[in-house]
Amino acid sequence: MKNRATILYIFMILAGAAGIWAILAAADSMHAPPDLSGTWTLREPDTNKPPISLRIEQSGRFLRVSWNHATSENCKLEPVSADDANQSFQLIGLTRPYAVVLSADRTQLTLRPIGGATDVAPTVSGRRRADAPTQDTTSPEASPADGGAVAPTPSKHHLILRLLCQIAVILAASQLMGRIFEQIRQPKVIGEMVAGIMLGPSLLGWLWPSASEMLFMPGTTLYLDILSQVGVIFFLFLIGLELEPRLLRNRGHTALVVSQSSVITPFLLGGALAAALYPLLFTYRQQIGFAPVALFMGTAMSITAFPVLARILTERNLHKTSVGAVSLTCAAVNDVSAWCILPFIIAFTRSSGFGSAALTAGWSALYLVGMIACIRPLLVRFEKHFDRRGSISRVLVGMIFLLVLLSAAATEAIGIHALFGAFLMGAIMPKSSKFVRELNDKIEDFVIVLLLPIFFAYTGLHTQIGLLNTVELWLFTLLIVAVACAGKFGGSAVAARLCGMNWREASAVGILMNTRGLMELVILNIGRELGVITDAVFAMMVIMAVATTFLTTPILNWVYPDRLLRATRKRELAADAYGILMPVSLPRSAKPLLRLAEVIAGPDENKRNIIALHLRRAEEHEAYRAAINDESAEDRSVIDLIIEQSKSLHIPIEPLAFVSLDPAADIARVAFENQVRLVLMGFHNPVIGRNFLGGTVHRVLQEARTNVGIFIDRGLHGKPRNILVPYLGSPHDKLALELTARIGRNAGAAVTMLHIVKPGRATGTTTDDKLNAKGASEQVFADPTQPVPVTFKVVESDDPIAAVLEYAKPFDLVAIGVAEEWGLTSQLFGWRAERIARDCPSSLLITRRAAPFA
Repeated sequence: MKNRATILYIFMILAGAAGIWAILAAADSMHAPPDLSGTWTLREPDTNKPPISLRIEQSGRFLRVSWNHATSENCKLEPVSADDANQSFQLIGLTRPYAVVLSADRTQLTLRPIGGATDVAPTVSGRRRADAPTQDTTSPEASPADGGAVAPTPSKHHLILRLLCQIAVILAASQLMGRIFEQIRQPKVIGEMVAGIMLGPSLLGWLWPSASEMLFMPGTTLYLDILSQVGVIFFLFLIGLELEPRLLRNRGHTALVVSQSSVITPFLLGGALAAALYPLLFTYRQQIGFAPVALFMGTAMSITAFPVLARILTERNLHKTSVGAVSLTCAAVNDVSAWCILPFIIAFTRSSGFGSAALTAGWSALYLVGMIACIRPLLVRFEKHFDRRGSISRVLVGMIFLLVLLSAAATEAIGIHALFGAFLMGAIMPKSSKFVRELNDKIEDFVIVLLLPIFFAYTGLHTQIGLLNTVELWLFTLLIVAVACAGKFGGSAVAARLCGMNWREASAVGILMNTRGLMELVILNIGRELGVITDAVFAMMVIMAVATTFLTTPILNWVYPDRLLRATRKRELAADAYGILMPVSLPRSAKPLLRLAEVIAGPDENKRNIIALHLRRAEEHEAYRAAINDESAEDRSVIDLIIEQSKSLHIPIEPLAFVSLDPAADIARVAFENQVRLVLMGFHNPVIGRNFLGGTVHRVLQEARTNVGIFIDRGLHGKPRNILVPYLGSPHDKLALELTARIGRNAGAAVTMLHIVKPGRATGTTTDDKLNAKGASEQVFADPTQPVPVTFKVVESDDPIAAVLEYAKPFDLVAIGVAEEWGLTSQLFGWRAERIARDCPSSLLITRRAAPFA
């Protein structure tokens, strides 16, 4: 197996090198249509007629044109001929076809109607407006050349007011969509990405163009761009800060081979896709030919969203499995590889020749050496200062901020983009867990809650899904999504399978590696700003990023369901073992629950299985953080306390902890997957309402496919010795009897069964109530080998609740089934506090038998 992995690794390295050589070798032979985008001012020759304004939006051969801002038409650009002076094309698909002649210097455009009807459509020619952007897709301001007035420049007061309104709308939309996507068990970041797209021309600008124009007036979005760039700079610093060096080493052949395959395979497929689409969807611009496009497409296909992937793993408790370990390693390698390759692609795109590229490479190497030799020792001193002080001072935070900005400015000046400097600054930071965690806490809330949604919105303003206005363009979009999935999933899954993982595990790795998320948007924005990709391709790639991230969770649940994670147990159990799932939220509730769980399950370790489950809701910022080592301080304290208390009580347990988006559903799911017989949990005062059986407890009672016991501790020390069981005959009361019988046998407790009847019905031994109660008692406690001292008592009372409270005083535990007669009802919100639960002087075990499932 090791030899096979080595051979595959060498093959992937050679294939990657061959692919890059093929891209560079094919650069001269690949041709794309010239750039015609922008606004052209055209005139008829030898006439004094007013000029014609021709607006062209272009993505390769696909054009959308409008005359004098009239209704747009879609057409295709078909090449006819080319010589040293001109290039000739035809516009196919317009109401009237035109021949197009573009001068060699690409500054003069001539349109001649095909068919000879010059009296209807004359020949016109002219130049591109100098102030017309060729790449920015926001609506241009009116100008005299278009026959309109110059748009007034907003005052500083109005600019600030508009910017504040823009940010407010962006934050509201991102929080709303993030919450919606959380409810469907998707990472919040996907909802925020979708919110950004919705605020752009793809939705708001399409459904309500006047509102979009008023909110995002042309000329005012520059400030959103600046804020978003600052946010992404510090986010990349956080990504580098979270990057754990141990993930990049000592992970064995499997992780090494899969990581290289998950980079090289999509890179090669991305380059091949670029070769197929370059003549169709891309446009040739100065210094941006096929090679930069192919290299960029390969890199964009290779990226994996490390924070989103790690969050999915921790939410599903997969990060400590072989699947999780391999996926985390590969994602970390992917991020490092992408941010090492991308600067060279940027430098290659920006350079004007070999000399310029060599100079950029030299400055980059000098910068890298300086960061490692000079800046890292300074950061180590910062860490020692933190260790002595015990906290990060404002001065230290200010120094780190300054270094981040200087590093980003240095890489921008060199020509390899500011984001790489921020990422490298985070990557070389010391990785002391406390130092990293506190520094994260100082930065991430402001960056993630405020600045990243602005980045998503700015990305959405430049995402024009409306440009994909033909079936052919949507087919190209599906092709891009398919190639992206095939490269990541295929490259990762096949490599994992060849390295010894089974097909299900290998498929899970491939699915996880196909997560792209926010990191993809960062790279796409760089490509759009450089002019490497067109607006239509940008929209296609954004759709691909959202689609691949969205599909990860549902497909992973299908291919690698949670039951497989629980399939292998840590120890062999007897067939008749009594399993108890014990959810613990607060540390103080652990010891009483452990004691009660032990006496219910029994003393035989081979016949009991106690699972201690701690669930924690994901915090807002965790949608973006890797959190590989980040079991929070709260998580560790609860888990460590449970383990410590179980050892002190000599009660073996199986600890289980993970982040949960829906604790009630996860409790029910874990109980079902582990086939436990009882969910034993404490209660907590609800936020809304007054009932003890509300909130999460209510949902567990309703959704669990197993029996449930809710324990209200009122000072139960040690094992219970005297137990009272009020009985009315319901299935829930019978469950209370069964649990009491187990406690009686295992703890040597005395049991009193309290049967309450209406006044006048206790006399005579033939009453149905008494016979039913007596029969149930004899059936449950009839075990001559393990006798339990049972007292059967019949009480007449018009107020069953008062009777229970009166008789409960000398007992240390009351076991009672859920029933309306007892005033115990399971409700999500309840405004009547249950009287028995509130006033019972003894500890209380409230039971509910699960309804039978078909």
